[in-house]
Amino acid sequence: MMTRAAEATSNQASDEIDLMALLGVLWRGKLWIMLVAAIFGALAIFYGTRVAVPMYPARVTLAMDAQQQQVIGDIESIFGGGDVSPFTMNTEFEILRSRTLIGRLVDEMNLTEDPEFNPFLAEPGLLTRLRMSWTDWEPTPPDPDRLRNRVIDRVIGRLSISNIRLSMAFNVEITTTDPTKSMDMVNTLAEIYIDNQIRRKLDQAQRAIQFLSERTTELEASVEALEQDLARRMEESDVIDAELLQAQNIQLRDLRSRVEDAQVRLAEDRSLQVAIAEADDFEALVTLLEGTRDTRFIGIIQRYRAGRLGEEATRVALEGIADDLENDIRRTQIQLASLQASADELSSQLALQSDELIAIQQLEREVEASRLLYETFLTRLQEASIQQGLETADSSVLSAAVPRGRSSPRIVRLTAVALFLGGVIGAAIAMFREWRFAGFRTTDEVRSITGSSVLGALPSMAVRGRKEVLKYLKDKPNSVFAESVRNLRTSILMVNPDKEPQVILVTSSIPGEGKTTMSLSLARYMGSLEGRRVLLLEADIRRQTLRAYVDDERPEGVKLLDVLLGKARLENADLFDADLGVEVLMGSGGEYNAADLFESRRFGDLITRLRDTYDHIIIDSPPVLAVPDARVLTRYADATIFAIRWGHTSRTQVRQGLDMLDSVGHPADGTVLTQVDQRKMKSYGYGGQYGYDGYSSGYYAKD
Repeated sequence: MMTRAAEATSNQASDEIDLMALLGVLWRGKLWIMLVAAIFGALAIFYGTRVAVPMYPARVTLAMDAQQQQVIGDIESIFGGGDVSPFTMNTEFEILRSRTLIGRLVDEMNLTEDPEFNPFLAEPGLLTRLRMSWTDWEPTPPDPDRLRNRVIDRVIGRLSISNIRLSMAFNVEITTTDPTKSMDMVNTLAEIYIDNQIRRKLDQAQRAIQFLSERTTELEASVEALEQDLARRMEESDVIDAELLQAQNIQLRDLRSRVEDAQVRLAEDRSLQVAIAEADDFEALVTLLEGTRDTRFIGIIQRYRAGRLGEEATRVALEGIADDLENDIRRTQIQLASLQASADELSSQLALQSDELIAIQQLEREVEASRLLYETFLTRLQEASIQQGLETADSSVLSAAVPRGRSSPRIVRLTAVALFLGGVIGAAIAMFREWRFAGFRTTDEVRSITGSSVLGALPSMAVRGRKEVLKYLKDKPNSVFAESVRNLRTSILMVNPDKEPQVILVTSSIPGEGKTTMSLSLARYMGSLEGRRVLLLEADIRRQTLRAYVDDERPEGVKLLDVLLGKARLENADLFDADLGVEVLMGSGGEYNAADLFESRRFGDLITRLRDTYDHIIIDSPPVLAVPDARVLTRYADATIFAIRWGHTSRTQVRQGLDMLDSVGHPADGTVLTQVDQRKMKSYGYGGQYGYDGYSSGYYAKD
C-alpha cells in the first residue's frame, strides 16, 4: 500500500514544470545571480579597459565593372572581360586573400618589422620571460621566408571581405591596433589589388601578342611557301585554262560522234556487200537494194522500175556500184582508224590536263585559306598591340578608407554579454543549490511533497537560549511568534470539526526541530483560553529537554516515572508552572525502557485519568526516526502534530517519519514548519505567505 508521502511524491513527479516554482528558485537565488553577474561584469570591464588591446578597423569599398570599354575591335575574346557573376565575385575575393597579394602588402609596408605582426619583435609574455629568467633559453627567430609566411598569415587573419547585397560592390576591411595603420594597409591593399588586375591584363596581352606574333610569322611563311609551290606547279604544267579545256571536251565528243558514224556506215556497207553476194536472182537483189540508204543503188533501182533501164543495163550498173562499195569500205576503215586514234589521243590528253587542273585549283584554295588566316591573325595582332596600352582594371575604388573608432573591445556589449552569462551561470548555481537543497521552505512544498495538511508555521524566536523562551512568551504576547502559535492552536482545534482533540501529540523526524518549543508554546496558549485546564506532558524521558527551559533554581517536582511507579499521586502534586501558566509533568530517567513503559497498561490508565482531569494534554514525544516512542504514543493521541524544521530537515527524513507513523495506523494529522527564518523568507519572497510581511505587519509587536 502506497503511503501518503509516496503518493505525494508520485503526483509531484508526474506534474509539469511549475513556472512559478522556477521563478521562485531564481528569486531565492537572486543574490547568487547578482553576485556572479557582478563578478563577470567586473571581469569584463577590467578586461576591456586594462587587458584587451583596442582594435581599429579601416574599410575600403570597391566595385567590379561589368563592362570593359574596348577602343579597337572585339578584344574580349583575347583579354577576357564580360559579365560579373557570383562566381566572379568570389574568385576576386579569394584573389584579395591570396598570399601573393598579401605578400606584396607585407613587403611594401615592411610589416615584418612591425611588432604587431612579427611576434619576435613584440614584448615577451609572462611565461616566456619566466623561462628566459630561469634558463639560458633565448627565442630564435625563424628564417626570413618562414617569418614572412607567419606575418602573411597574421595579416590574412586581420582581413575580412564582404559583398554588399544586391550590388557588384564589396567591402575590404583590415583591423589593427592603430587606426592610421589600418587605413594605410587597406588602402595599399586596394591599390595592389587594382594594380594586380592591370598587371594580369598586361601579362595576358603580352602572352597574346607573343602568340599572335609567332603564329603570324608561321602563317606568313606558310603562305609564301604555298604561293611559290603554286607558281612552280603552274610553270611546270601544260594545263590550259578551263574554257579551252571545255572546248577540247566538245571536240572530243565530236570525234567520238564521227567515229560512231563511221562505224555505223562501215557496218551497213559490209552488210550490204554480204547481201549482194548472197542474192539468188535479180529480182531478189533489186528488192534488197530498195531497202538500203545508198542513193546510188536507189537511183538505179528507181530508173529500172521506171523502165528507163533494162535488166542487163541495170545489172551492169549494180555491179559497178558493188565494186565501188568495196572501195568505200576500205576508205571508211582507214577513216575510222584515224578518227579513233585522234579521239583516244585527245581523251588521254584531256584526262591528264583535268587532273593537273584539279591539283592546281586545290593548291590555289590552300593558298587563299592560308592568306585569309594570316590576314586575320595579322589584324588581331595589330589590334592587340594597340589595345595593350589602353587596358584598365576590372575594379575601382568607390570609397577610400578613413580612420575610424575602435571596434573592439566593445565594453558596453562585452559587459552586457558578461552580465548575461554571469546571470545564466548564477541561475544555474541557484538551480543547482535548489536541486541539492533537501529541506522545506514553504508550506506548499510540505503539502505537495508529503501529502499532509499544514497546520501552521512558527518563526524562530529572537532568544539566545532555551531559558529565555518562557520570558519571551510572557513579555511579548503579541509578537509574530505568539500570533503564529495562536494560529496553530486554532488549526489544531479544528482538525476534527466534530470534537476538539484532547490529547495532542507533538513529534518530529529527528532531534533539534523545535518540537519541545512548539509543545511548550502551544501549551501556554492553549492554557490562555478561558476555562481551559492544560497539561504539558514530557514523554521524551531519555533527553528530558523540557528542564532546559525552566529556571535552574526551581525545585524539581513530581516526575512522570514517579506517577507511573506509584511513588507519587497526581492529586497531591503541584504541577502548575507560574511562568508557563499551565501544569507541567516532566519526564525522568531510569532503568526502564521508554517504549515498554509507554506500552504498559499503567501509562494507558494514566492517560485515561488525565483525560478526566484536563481539557487538553500536550505530549512532547521523542523523534520518530530516533526511537519508537512516538509511534507507541500515537495510540493515545486525538491529534498528532509533526514538526518540520524550516530549511533543515531533509525531505527524505520527513517522508520516512510520516511513513513510520502511517505504518502503525496513526498518521499525522498535520505538519508544522518550525524555526522559520523571517529575514530569509522575506528575501525569498515568501514573507507574506506566512503573514510575516505586507498587510499584516502592523498587527505584530516588534521582537
